[in-house]
Amino acid sequence: MSTSPDRNPPPGVHTPTPARHYSRSIIFIDEIAKHEPHPTSVEIFSHDGNKWYCQVRCGEQKTQPMGPFTERQAERVQEARRSRIAEKGTAWLVFERTGEDW
Repeated sequence: MSTSPDRNPPPGVHTPTPARHYSRSIIFIDEIAKHEPHPTSVEIFSHDGNKWYCQVRCGEQKTQPMGPFTERQAERVQEARRSRIAEKGTAWLVFERTGEDW
């Protein structure tokens, strides 16, 4: 018995859904851009297509994800965060520690 990729999995076996991910870059206002060393983006993502999360990435650093949201809510949060970061910079954000920070 061969297993072909077009066959349905047996009942109770779930095939993993690929994560969906959308990133939007931030264009800082001129006076803030002078103080921002890394490219910055606000990302929204979902592992299951139902629960969406939003986080900010600045260089190799990232914030803890906010959520869960619906996709539409996550898009609104993404746009609001992009606008605020463009005007205020990233100094007010709390980034997670990475292995390089230790």
